[in-house]
Amino acid sequence: MSNKVVELYGGAITTVVPAGFLDASSFREVPDTQEVYVNSRRDADKFKDGLATNESIIVDLLETVDKADLREAWMFHVDDLTELNGTSQWETLQEDTIQQGTKLTGLVKVTNKRGKQDLAQTVVVGVALIRLSQFDTDAVISINVPLTEEEASQARNNEVPPRCRAVYRLLQEMVDEFLVVDASLFA
Repeated sequence: MSNKVVELYGGAITTVVPAGFLDASSFREVPDTQEVYVNSRRDADKFKDGLATNESIIVDLLETVDKADLREAWMFHVDDLTELNGTSQWETLQEDTIQQGTKLTGLVKVTNKRGKQDLAQTVVVGVALIRLSQFDTDAVISINVPLTEEEASQARNNEVPPRCRAVYRLLQEMVDEFLVVDASLFA
């Protein structure tokens, strides 16, 4: 993938995002606990990373939830994300626990009904939890992938669409490259 290193929270944390993604704070207000990147690509084919033109990335620093088990904490954050998006219905498509139990990544399928015609839209969300115990912080990375009809059909059959596999690879790379550079952010 053609990912670039970005500085988050004024340079206190670094990770990677794909080329063609813009920092949303350059054109709209973003909460202090979040970093938001939106896909600004016009032609996904020229990037050759499997992503399209409509994904978004959110990195959120949250107070550690009172769950000792990493998977329970991850599920708590997924519940919170899906509830904020208007539904409580989700299911896991893929999941990995990595690096000594401090990080967990997964893909979840969310179907919500929005709009005047109450049409269902299926979204896959890649969600990573990085537990920063020394700072009493849960770093949650989410990548939102609104699915096409064809991709939604694949997801309904519990298949992981190719674009979602690309997002999952990106999510894992973002977790692998996630580095706290300046601990004073958490003071």
